[in-house]
Amino acid sequence: MRNGLKLITACGFLILGGCSSVANQQASLLQETLEQQQLTLPNLNTEIFTLLPVPTEAEIFSLTEAQKKHFLDYYHDPRNRKIAGHLRLFNYFDAFVHQFGFRGATLKASEALSLKSGNCLTLAIVTKALADIVNLEVSYQVVHAAPVYALNSSLMTLSSHVRTYIYDPNYQPSLGMMVLRRRSIIIDYFPSESDIRGEHISHDDFMAMYYQNIAAEALLNDQLDYAYSTLQQGLTFNPFNAETLNSLAVTFNRAGDAKQAETLYKFMLDNDFASGNVISNYVALLQSQGRDSEVAALAQKVAEINDDNPYRWIDMADEAFASAQYTLAFKYYQKANETAPYLHEGQFGLAKSHYQLGRLNSAEKALNKAIELSYKSHDRRLYEAKLHTLLMEKN
Repeated sequence: MRNGLKLITACGFLILGGCSSVANQQASLLQETLEQQQLTLPNLNTEIFTLLPVPTEAEIFSLTEAQKKHFLDYYHDPRNRKIAGHLRLFNYFDAFVHQFGFRGATLKASEALSLKSGNCLTLAIVTKALADIVNLEVSYQVVHAAPVYALNSSLMTLSSHVRTYIYDPNYQPSLGMMVLRRRSIIIDYFPSESDIRGEHISHDDFMAMYYQNIAAEALLNDQLDYAYSTLQQGLTFNPFNAETLNSLAVTFNRAGDAKQAETLYKFMLDNDFASGNVISNYVALLQSQGRDSEVAALAQKVAEINDDNPYRWIDMADEAFASAQYTLAFKYYQKANETAPYLHEGQFGLAKSHYQLGRLNSAEKALNKAIELSYKSHDRRLYEAKLHTLLMEKN
């Protein structure tokens, strides 16, 4: 079982050619809806923290004059004139990445180009910084990968990543053509065959991810004032970003103020924009206080949570199952299955939960589905053995 309060951090190079779909505006629409409802964040006692200076948006994407000149000399080189602008940027960036040393820190663009290191979000920041210099449009999409865990001092970070779309500046649709997809290049950092594409996110939510990363790094080093300060900056871009508020709740909890953390969890749940991490952390808080009856009631809220990361739900389900909370585990596995019904892990989780809840026919059906979906022989053998045992028990 994995213990610890959960934060999501962005990390995760592959070039994909072709067209990109128009960015999904769901997150932006949610923010607009909440603002139209004149919803405001709850009053919090922030006197326990000292507000510190943090990087501004301009500082994050700024480059030195020498860095700009190096890129522009390449971009405007007469030998590259016949290459589309977004491809020129990629070719420059590709040469940079070959010298790049991946490490966990989230750096500003100028730092990354100077040090030739950083994490996946750092690379997305560099991409955006270079694109801005030559007026190329970019957008971002979240990619859900099988979780990579890091546990430190009861704080767990689960790595996800974003991929960046760079749009062709010369693309012109034919007259009368309905454009549903625009020509672009997709730069994907650390791709995996298990990756699941999530929603496109706005620039504001991309900025929020940056500050969430910085806050997570600060929390790992027990720098609570700096964590709080970065999250406050993140909230200026989207005051209703669930992961920013989740990180803020974790910061309050780490500072010994569980009451303020609970206020934030309840605020998100009551206004229907909580993430899976929010409910997971709230459950952990209630359990730490011996409020198990409230955990059971909270399980009814799971169906209302809109979180398209199936791996997050499976992780939460595995924890609940290991704690013998089989009804809660079943609800989490259900959410994973609704989001990605083609994942054999979710189907196996449903089978385990059905079995523990005495629903043997449903367990058999879910195991057969897990066998059908599994593509690795050892997974298939495991499920087939479980099914054989179950059929013997039924007979």
